[in-house]
Amino acid sequence: MFHQISKHAIRHNSNLSIEPLKIAFFGSDRFSVASLCKLDEYRRANPNIIESIHVITRRIKPTGRDLKNLIELPVGKFANDLNIPIIRTDSAQEINNLPIEFNLIIAVSFGKLIPGKFIFRSKYGGLNVHPSLLPKYSGSSPIQYALLNDDKYTGCTIQTLHPTKFDQGEIILQSEKIPVLDDDNYNSLVSKLGPIGGELLVKVIKLKSFISQKKFESIEQYSMASKISKTMSEIIWDSYSARKIKRRFDALGPLFCFINVKIKRKKTVIEEKRRVILSDISEIRDPKLNVPLKEVGEFTVTTDGLIVKAIEGYVRVEKVKLEAQNEDTPQAFINGFTKRVGKDMPKLFIN
Repeated sequence: MFHQISKHAIRHNSNLSIEPLKIAFFGSDRFSVASLCKLDEYRRANPNIIESIHVITRRIKPTGRDLKNLIELPVGKFANDLNIPIIRTDSAQEINNLPIEFNLIIAVSFGKLIPGKFIFRSKYGGLNVHPSLLPKYSGSSPIQYALLNDDKYTGCTIQTLHPTKFDQGEIILQSEKIPVLDDDNYNSLVSKLGPIGGELLVKVIKLKSFISQKKFESIEQYSMASKISKTMSEIIWDSYSARKIKRRFDALGPLFCFINVKIKRKKTVIEEKRRVILSDISEIRDPKLNVPLKEVGEFTVTTDGLIVKAIEGYVRVEKVKLEAQNEDTPQAFINGFTKRVGKDMPKLFIN
């Protein structure tokens, strides 16, 4: 895929002589895998330009019940499959003490700041592939924020690595604007932007534009895409439109809210809040309802699924999980509603 590039974006250095590149590639997730894939393909075709790639990623930590599961990071699995050497590091000190001398550092979704001391040791410094049109959405969660804010486009940026701050390097190259479609979600944007970022990275290496950069004037305004917190997955029914709820699901996955339930403890019936997890959420503008929903958060079940009234519009939910229960279809959730919640309770999700 060809990406239109401003004539002021990069300086061609094709006649400059450089040492064969010994690359330290810092990565973790699927987005970084796409850049590593493009980079390794270019290395195989041009061993005189890229001498070696070492993948540097986190140690595998036990997860799951009893911490018995060891799940490899996507970049580690990809590197293993292609016999690319892997180095595990979890701290700046470990990075600074790496015994191998690299002359170019590349960081893609590594999640930690590459120490300035390590960057300065590298003859050609460092590059970062970032999934936004910087300086818009600097920070750790640019793809999520593009969806949360219902943006119409996004893109990728290649920048230099700053020795002390995230996303404060010099912009070298950017993609064209990439449309964010209505049916896009976090996974689809990772799949879309990953190869684009990889193509830009290879282009920068081909043109040797990491050697002497001409300042890129981005038309985007600075904004911060801070780390996603768990509380951002809560639906605030009296504040969120159906569109905002749908885009929040696209960005973050399953969302939650609360419902009042009646439970019996020591022969006494008490009321308490229980968490409800909602999945497979979409927006419905004009659902066909037998009984109108009058209050925000009120819900009913139709052949389309669980329909909930938002402050503006309606959302359809196809999977529901009440706290301490198994995930249900909307119909199964309603069938067990009286038993779980109490027949006298209003059918209303609350904040």
